[in-house]
Amino acid sequence: MNHLTHLLILACVLLAGCSDPDAAAEPQATQIGFTVAGRLENAEIDEASGLARSQREPGVLWVINDSGAKEILHAVDHTGASLGETELKQSTNKDWEDLASFRLDGNPYLVVADIGDNAARRKTRTLYFLKEPEAGKKKTTVDWEVRYKYPNGPRDAESVAIDIENERVLILSKRDIPPVLYEVPLKADDDKKVTAKWLGTIDSLPRPSRQDVEFAPRTNDWHWQPNGMDISDDNRAAVIMTYRAVYYYLRKKGQDWFDALNSEPLRISLGNFQNAEAVAFVDDRRTVMVTGENKNSLLLRVDLDIPLPATAAQNEVTVMSFNVQNLFDNIDDPGKDDKAYLPLPAKQHESHIAACNAIEVESWRDECLYLDWDDAALEFKLGVLADTIRQVNDGQGADVIALQEVENINVLERLRTGHLEGLGYLPAILVEGTDTRGIDVAFLSKLPLAAEPILHPLLVPDFPDRQGDTRGVLQADFAMPDGSVLTGLSVHFPAPFHPTEMRIAAFEHLKELRDALPDNHHAFAAGDFNTTSSEDAREGLLDSYARPYWTLAHDVGCSECNGTYFYGRDDSWSFLDMILFSPARGENTTARIRADSVAIANGNPAQVSPDGVPQRFRSAERTGVSDHWPMIATIELTQKQ
Repeated sequence: MNHLTHLLILACVLLAGCSDPDAAAEPQATQIGFTVAGRLENAEIDEASGLARSQREPGVLWVINDSGAKEILHAVDHTGASLGETELKQSTNKDWEDLASFRLDGNPYLVVADIGDNAARRKTRTLYFLKEPEAGKKKTTVDWEVRYKYPNGPRDAESVAIDIENERVLILSKRDIPPVLYEVPLKADDDKKVTAKWLGTIDSLPRPSRQDVEFAPRTNDWHWQPNGMDISDDNRAAVIMTYRAVYYYLRKKGQDWFDALNSEPLRISLGNFQNAEAVAFVDDRRTVMVTGENKNSLLLRVDLDIPLPATAAQNEVTVMSFNVQNLFDNIDDPGKDDKAYLPLPAKQHESHIAACNAIEVESWRDECLYLDWDDAALEFKLGVLADTIRQVNDGQGADVIALQEVENINVLERLRTGHLEGLGYLPAILVEGTDTRGIDVAFLSKLPLAAEPILHPLLVPDFPDRQGDTRGVLQADFAMPDGSVLTGLSVHFPAPFHPTEMRIAAFEHLKELRDALPDNHHAFAAGDFNTTSSEDAREGLLDSYARPYWTLAHDVGCSECNGTYFYGRDDSWSFLDMILFSPARGENTTARIRADSVAIANGNPAQVSPDGVPQRFRSAERTGVSDHWPMIATIELTQKQ
């Protein structure tokens, strides 16, 4: 159980990657993603900062080191094996930060970008241009250089790319929020210093939160900063890399690169790969490779020039809302109230027994003391959850699952990579919240992410003593096959024993998140809304806070459904679990919930008690799945003619 937040997300229109780059898994039949191509063999490459494809020798890559290293160009093959070193005469490595290749007048060239400036003090930067040497040639010289300054003062940058159609170098700043795109000419008149042209901000990259910026100097986590860029040889595709992901852009015919880089990119996560510093297109098929600044760093690769699978041709998405009832792993996690979900041998010390005996509710106290949550129990729980998920779409599961009551990403990854293996789910999406029990909301999805997921905390200032029993709303923006974006919001509202005002605050919070989305985003909210039928009849919550802004799935379909949760004490059903949908406010598409798709997913016999109600999971008896039944619905998107 890891208390740190892990975002193991990998994206492409059907890209899936390895969460452990040192042990890359074989891609599934319908998925392609980052794989390990090799390692940089040459130990002299200990802080790789730039990577470029050879324009003269297929299969060759050029690599440079960061500031303070010798002025050396390192040649390697696509596995990282060394092919030799070339000294670049008439140059100085003050802070080499990127490398690019291009062809001009039929000749192959490299440009070395001496543009780093961590302290923003350098008055000028230098781009060194040279005819590309043969791999292994001992020495070469600079053919020309472009010295430039920024129009608005010193800037740090680590990203350059060549727009060969316009014979210019594009430079992306690193520390500005948002980053700024500049251009300088490929050649300067009479070798004079030039002033870079300010093109504007690149707003397509994720921005850090205020907390991210505040804590970054202490955590050294600058995940939002761009540190590499490249443009493909055909000048139609580009990539920008941050410390967490590579963002892939396609430029329309006649479109300027500034506009193209402000369109929505495709996000491909770097998973657990640390210290990524260099990215490049490496062949004519738009294969992208990435490496980092460690000695003998890994080389990762992904092919972005791939066809859509037949299953992605239909522009519809099946969504499941599933409260999985206390999905905990069996390792104690400090800071979380997970003491009930441990193996019996771990429960025998006095402090544990005392903590359990302090619990007032007898059934909870007994669970804390006597539940044996060993590997066998956990595996059984994961198995019945998987059986429940597999009952949808002919055994393939829903395209997106919004989950509630998940302790951490590790246990969800155990479900995904074990019991759901082969179904095409990309690495799990979960951002740790502050619920005192340690339960979170999450997503499993076959659709790639179009942006970094965000957890939006629910604040209830009128009830400060109850704040710890709240979960935030997890926002994940999914890339649809047609290029549109479907925003998912996974929710778990305050429980019914809390005041109604807390659920009203949660509904209002959800509306605010919906209203803040771009007009061209479709949106759904799915999860445990904890709004009972009796409370709704009394307070009119759905009519006041949901139906005016959302389409409720069980309003358009599932007319014979009783609900997803049963209250035995008053013999009543409630739709605690719901799927809400709001179409984009733009004019290019229409979208709806298909009425005949809305259903309660309770076809797994283990889900149903002898009385015909949800069978709560009971570990000791090895019975049940969850005290909630999942809801499913299909969202259809149609392009307007």
